[in-house]
Amino acid sequence: MNAYWEAGAARKQAEEIRALFAGQLNADVVDGFARMLRAGDAVRGGARQAGFHENHRPEEWLLPLAARAGMTWQTAALPDWPRERVAFVLSLGFGNGSPLSQPSGQWDIFVNGHAAVSVRVVNHSQCWRSGEAALAFAANRIETAPPFMGLTLSSTIRDEAFAAFGPALLVVPTRWLTPGEPAEIRAEPRAATASTRWLQLDRASNILPQANVYPLLALLRPEARRRIGAYTVYFGDTHTHSGETDDGGEGCGLGTRAENYAYARGPGALDFYALTDHERQIRDPARYFALADAHNEDGRFVCLPAFEHTSPFYGHRNVYFRSAGGLVVEPTRAAPAAEAGAMHPVTPPELWAALAETGVPFITVPHHPSAASHPCTWDYFDPRFDRLVEVYSVWGSSEYYGDFPRGVSDRYRNLDVRDAVRRGYRFGLIASADGHDGHPGNAHGPGLKHPHQYHFCGSGRAAVLAETLTRDAVFDALHARRCYATTGTPIALDVTLNGMLMGEEADRLPNGTRPVLRLHCEGTNGLDHVRIVKNAQVVATVPCHGEWAAEYEWADPTFDADRANSYYVRVVQIDRESAWSSPIWVG
Repeated sequence: MNAYWEAGAARKQAEEIRALFAGQLNADVVDGFARMLRAGDAVRGGARQAGFHENHRPEEWLLPLAARAGMTWQTAALPDWPRERVAFVLSLGFGNGSPLSQPSGQWDIFVNGHAAVSVRVVNHSQCWRSGEAALAFAANRIETAPPFMGLTLSSTIRDEAFAAFGPALLVVPTRWLTPGEPAEIRAEPRAATASTRWLQLDRASNILPQANVYPLLALLRPEARRRIGAYTVYFGDTHTHSGETDDGGEGCGLGTRAENYAYARGPGALDFYALTDHERQIRDPARYFALADAHNEDGRFVCLPAFEHTSPFYGHRNVYFRSAGGLVVEPTRAAPAAEAGAMHPVTPPELWAALAETGVPFITVPHHPSAASHPCTWDYFDPRFDRLVEVYSVWGSSEYYGDFPRGVSDRYRNLDVRDAVRRGYRFGLIASADGHDGHPGNAHGPGLKHPHQYHFCGSGRAAVLAETLTRDAVFDALHARRCYATTGTPIALDVTLNGMLMGEEADRLPNGTRPVLRLHCEGTNGLDHVRIVKNAQVVATVPCHGEWAAEYEWADPTFDADRANSYYVRVVQIDRESAWSSPIWVG
């Protein structure tokens, strides 16, 4: 939908737009910011604003994540006879506050004292839900500085790495409110350590006709999710660590296990999640895996039972189970009696054999394979179990040596994803955080845990093409390699080869047939270019010139039907956020 709903019709004005929203949302639409009541530690902007829509009366308030006191403002008055829900229209902004990576956290939003939703800094459109409340944010303006440099966006936003501005709708039940009276909305920051990240509230008068508010309707409709063929696209983080252990020791990450699950579902806004504590943190596997069952809610928030097998000898692999009943395998085993006191490393085949004995379907996922501190050997690979490889996380990209963003960990030059592809290995690609800061889906942790990992891009997401949002469907999509990777933004990526989906393979093509790759991509920001990678070599680069969507068809001009060939796609946005499709194989 755009400014002109019908061909030849006049542009709709504020009351008509308000009526449209009210009808589609079954909610009264009320201006969400009438006046500031208590600014707390929020900073009021000056005469030069950073926003996204025409505003003749400048007024903006920036609330740092590090603030000790939140801000409270008053809305316009509600109707005397409101509907069952009210949608408050807001003008919001989010930013990093520094060219350096910053710790993440959240802002808790309260309406008349009722906890509504918790939000976080995003550089893309997002909808957060909690119970009966929801907040949709449309990132209509996104600004990104070159790496390690800063932008000046307003009198209060300086030396900025990235910022996003746009309209928002905060939807709450009317029973929280008093008909005919204004409501009070409060934003309270919550972070484990100092951070320069911020949330901005602008005056939103006359925003309905003067801004593109229509994307908010789609964000608030769950049925409006991206679809690829018969499948819906769901996004998750399948690699994070808590600060909890079963023996009372110090965990590898931060926060309790329950707090990590809560953040993933709340501010993280993930569709699916897997907590992957190291095996040394787990002494009671049944209790540990039961947490995934306890937090799993098919149709809303899927949780996979999982752990990280942390071998210092052969590399790190995450293990994901289709259901409860899995096993935690240690990276070493006791030596024979003749070698009393000695320990032997558990090889990958021994890991797979031990997991298979449980009878519970599982997959294993190598990650950060070229990181010098935790390299993964490609001498062990079994396509029955290593169904996927994690191409990206807070460690940076593992696609090829020298890729960007790199992270700052030292790397080997022959252990990346393309090196494994050259060996003829067949696996899908996902990304996830490997977060240690207690913020699944939003890992940025300098000053907290593993500060060497973090960089300016996102923390990584896995995207699956699944029929439904259930544990079985998500696991099956991962096992089928019907999935792709992003650096953290929900980029929509559809790649097929002669009708085959990502992760599929064909023995041969009909005689005289060439592989034809088709892609459709919708970015969260302008697209810079698309790379087509055949047999670990870039064979075509398509410039996108900042367009937010790309459609392209490419026929392989040098196809050799007598050899095996693999094809995948890398999409790069102008803000350097990226997506990788899982490969498709012929031969």
